[in-house]
Amino acid sequence: MANAVRRRAILLARLSDNREDVDLTDEGIPLGLDDQLRRMHGKADELGWDVWKVIKNPRLSAYKRRKITLPDGRREYRVFRPDLREALADLAAGRANALLCLDLDRAFRDPKDLQDLIDVVDHSPHDIVVESVTGSLHMEKGRDNFDAEIRVLVANKASRDTARRVAAARERQALNGQYGGGKRPFGFCSGPPKIVPDGGRLDEAVCAWHGGRDCRSGITPIKSETDVIADCSRRLLQGVSLRALAAELREKDVPTVTGAKWSAETLRDVLLRPRNAGLIVYRGEILDGVSAPWEPIVQPETFEAVRALLTDPARQTARGAPPRWVGTGIYRCGRCTPPGTETTQPATCHVTRGGTNPRYTCREYNHVARNAHRTDEVVFAHVMYAITHPRAYELLAPAAPEVDAGALRTEKATLRQTLARMAEDEVMGLRTREQVAVATRRANIRINEIDELLNVTVTDDPLAEVVNAHDPVKAWKNMPVADKRVIVDRLCTVTILSARPGRRFDIASVRVDPKHSLGSTPPQFQADTR
Repeated sequence: MANAVRRRAILLARLSDNREDVDLTDEGIPLGLDDQLRRMHGKADELGWDVWKVIKNPRLSAYKRRKITLPDGRREYRVFRPDLREALADLAAGRANALLCLDLDRAFRDPKDLQDLIDVVDHSPHDIVVESVTGSLHMEKGRDNFDAEIRVLVANKASRDTARRVAAARERQALNGQYGGGKRPFGFCSGPPKIVPDGGRLDEAVCAWHGGRDCRSGITPIKSETDVIADCSRRLLQGVSLRALAAELREKDVPTVTGAKWSAETLRDVLLRPRNAGLIVYRGEILDGVSAPWEPIVQPETFEAVRALLTDPARQTARGAPPRWVGTGIYRCGRCTPPGTETTQPATCHVTRGGTNPRYTCREYNHVARNAHRTDEVVFAHVMYAITHPRAYELLAPAAPEVDAGALRTEKATLRQTLARMAEDEVMGLRTREQVAVATRRANIRINEIDELLNVTVTDDPLAEVVNAHDPVKAWKNMPVADKRVIVDRLCTVTILSARPGRRFDIASVRVDPKHSLGSTPPQFQADTR
């Protein structure tokens, strides 16, 4: 049917947000969405409509609700449909007078959304027509829309039934320690291909990481990736920053799951996954007593320590590239923070370029300027003196106390279960609020004590890697800058002073105060190591 007046139409195309893997056209549009647009353009030509705007959303649910702000400022749970809101605004303003979708079911799953469209069509001062390619939706002013409303109610119920079945299946999988599907988590393979190419053989369609068909998606580990998780967790607890760890992964061309470059935020998300400790999560909660079908990448106490560190509200984070020089943010400015000053926020130095030579300068006022390479030589001489000292073992942190980690974790889980039962007793009137409050305080004190006992055993001393090495000097030189920064800050306080006149580089202007009992670096040792 063609209209006498050519209408200005909006094409509304949508794919569900639960489609993880879709083929893309050359323009980056999922093939399913591209097919929708092709069919809608054909329908518009058939109706004699001009396509004024195309609105496409390849990842958008027409059913799932969340709390949003309505145009009048009210907050309600609604389906988040910015594509539909854009189309309704254009229709209400008269910029377009026709809406075309593939199918009623593809465009609407929520009765409120359909009612909003009905209100615009019925109450606009201008004529609006709504059509679908399949013929399941036709709407005009004054037309009975009962059929469309019934269809949307049926579609909404179908979505609710599907959501319940999916939730039940997810819960069963979680309770059985199974992987719930979706994009593979970093550290685990996606299993062998499920679809064999035309003409191919089943035994030739193998896992891209392990070369066989015995792998299980999201369960079989990839050692090179689990090593990254374990190493980053360990070094993070030693004091290396997320920015520095992410920068190293970028430099080593370690791929992420999506192929994007590593960032501090991406690495943080990976390290905060309970699955790293072999824990199963359902609806954001760790399931006690449910064993994962894979070996933990890190021990539960290590994961807890990492999580406590990364979620600490007092944790300070920095933006930009990580420091490329050992002394950045560590070496002190001797004029702003004179030697011997007791402060938790000293004025520090950073590196700038003066001609061709990088220099440590005061970050705040540019008070001092020292050749960065020569300054580091003086500081590194102190480090090498300390790590090669006959009593270098004194630098190491005291050995962690012997604890029964398994028994402590069982006690912690029992305390949490007891608190949950007491909360239920309070609801049933079996216990008073005061009784539950007192028990909760005492239990939380004990849980914190258990956490401290467990966490003290998880952090390796970064100095052990050089002090216990066969060649400590070589081990030091091969260390990443981020680890060197941790060790320098651990061993000494470096203060850059004003230089004496007439000297190109004054060693005395770099003051190194040891934080250990092995003594200061002998002058002869400094001269030899330079």
